Amino acid sequence: MPNKTKRINVRVTEVEYRKIIARAKKANMNVSNYVALSAMKDEIFIYKNLGDLTHQLSKLGNNINQLTMLAHQGKLKTVDLTNCKKELSQVWSTMAKSTESVRRK
Repeated sequence: MPNKTKRINVRVTEVEYRKIIARAKKANMNVSNYVALSAMKDEIFIYKNLGDLTHQLSKLGNNINQLTMLAHQGKLKTVDLTNCKKELSQVWSTMAKSTESVRRK
């Protein structure tokens, strides 16, 4: 990351100040980085319950790997991935719902 050598002073109301501090904290960022990214119109995402979702994705990946190994060994001729697709769709849907975009409103 380039060395930050420039400084910008901005005046905000008390309410705006509290919102900026809270949003930066919620995004696990310092205020300087949060404001810089926001000002450059980069979107900041906060993912809630990411641990649960990654665990589910890991389990799905393991299942698919096991099916692939069985298919390569000739123990399976065809594989029905309908349930895996449903699970994956559910995980992505949950992730989309738990993603909160922090933007200027």
